[in-house]
Amino acid sequence: MSFDEEWARVREDASVRQESATRLNSAAASPGGGSGQPDLRTNDPGKAAAVKALETRLQPDTQKAGIVADESTDTAETAFTSWATSAGLKSAHEQWAMQVKSLQARLDADKAALQGTRTGFTGFDNGLQQQWLLLQPPAGGPQGPYAR
Repeated sequence: MSFDEEWARVREDASVRQESATRLNSAAASPGGGSGQPDLRTNDPGKAAAVKALETRLQPDTQKAGIVADESTDTAETAFTSWATSAGLKSAHEQWAMQVKSLQARLDADKAALQGTRTGFTGFDNGLQQQWLLLQPPAGGPQGPYAR
């Protein structure tokens, strides 16, 4: 395939992609963008179940696993106090504690994000609606000093 043939094919592919892209300057003929695809939806029950799983299983189990490791590592550090192994265990224990703390923070952030998603979508939709209403002419027709 020559360069010119390949270039023509790339341009044609780009043209097809551009034609099928969403355009803001055209009105959809049907709900969902007119492309036959459904409207944007969120899975509120799924998010609620995920938040519940985070609160009731993942976060408590992560905390328990961190405590069990802390207890057994403390015991091992004490047993090897006069050995160089104790210093290695202590260093590994400090790293483990930081990782558990980081994981707990990540789980908290994920939980907050899941809880805030519905509020975010609703707030965004309401904000757009308010902006749209400002663009609509009053129900009784144009008013003001320039009305005819």
